[in-house]
Amino acid sequence: MTTPVLAPTAAPYRTIDTTAAPGDFVVVHSLTTVAGVCLNRDMDGLPKTLLFGGTERLRVSSQALIRPARTWIRAQSMVDEQGVSSRLLPYQTALRLQEQGIDPADAVPAALLAVIATGISVDPAEPDKTRAMTYVPAAAPTRLAEVMLTYWDDTDVARKEMETRIATAMRNGPRARGRKRPPPEDTPATDLTDSLPDVMVAAARKAFAPGLALEIALFGRFLAEIAGGKIRSAVSVAHALSVDPHVLLTDEFTALDDWNTGGVMGSVGMLGAQHLSSGTLYRWACLNRRQLRENLAASGAGHDEVEEAAQRAERLFTTAITYTLPNARSSRTGSAALPTLAIAATSDIALTAAAAYETAIDPPAGEEAAERLTAYLTSAARLNGGTARWLSPTGADAPHLPDVLTVEGH
Repeated sequence: MTTPVLAPTAAPYRTIDTTAAPGDFVVVHSLTTVAGVCLNRDMDGLPKTLLFGGTERLRVSSQALIRPARTWIRAQSMVDEQGVSSRLLPYQTALRLQEQGIDPADAVPAALLAVIATGISVDPAEPDKTRAMTYVPAAAPTRLAEVMLTYWDDTDVARKEMETRIATAMRNGPRARGRKRPPPEDTPATDLTDSLPDVMVAAARKAFAPGLALEIALFGRFLAEIAGGKIRSAVSVAHALSVDPHVLLTDEFTALDDWNTGGVMGSVGMLGAQHLSSGTLYRWACLNRRQLRENLAASGAGHDEVEEAAQRAERLFTTAITYTLPNARSSRTGSAALPTLAIAATSDIALTAAAAYETAIDPPAGEEAAERLTAYLTSAARLNGGTARWLSPTGADAPHLPDVLTVEGH
């Protein structure tokens, strides 16, 4: 089966291109003002915060910032450049086998067998999932299905044994007994790898090779169960923090019952509350160009191909991390906002400018925050080149920027 190569969707933002400027790092600084949102909740449903400079600030975790950036990059990439984080690798592999005419009853044990050939742990009581999340190329299910089809006749005995183990586990496993986790005696299947042809096992493990998958080269991965499963991330993303003090807003809401209009008592369907915040967020992210190229070169591609892929990955990352934000509770509050100031610049050192905001700024904070950021970068950051994009909330001129930066529009 040939993997379909999907064309990227139209990019909603102007690409930020820093590839022509020298330096080991690309550092992105941005200031974005949000109003009445909950971008990142804690376990109590409250906006996350941190204490900085003696003042409580609004916080958005690095994980919450990486997810929308990674999703955006995936939407702009060809399928061979994408990665997927999921437990549903066996399920997706079974679907690919069914697309090739394999009966669903045969596809499930075959897919699970292909997955364990890679070294990933599975539980036959949950044949559609791996035990832990895997971060693999988007084409991995297709590659595994092709491997299984190639060695279909050679795996007849192992497939039948896997089918038996799945049936037994489904009868006696955690779903049947209502347990959240199976006991040690319910952990079968990995021994079936010994009955598979060595060439099949080797081919299955190659299915996880990232190749020129830009997403994995950028964000890295950690698959502890397989050799070569660890790829060091080429990016660092700091927790965003507000430059102004955090003020919590509790928004009570009422949901009316649309059918209760005939005077029946209790027309209110639901009462509730959500917790919101506003503020100007300072965000910092860094791309290590050397690590990115090292990750891409592991594919065995030539220098020119690696360089082309690295430059494309750099443009995607700098644009994504500048403009994307978590969706928040998008059914209630919108979070889309352009940054007041965005600076993407190259440097031989990767410095954050968080120290510029140790003293909180009383709102409105946007323009003073921009002045502090540019002053700090001018004095301390040693930028080599790059671009700045300014969108004044009041129509004011851009603050004085380092001379090495080119001012562009959003």
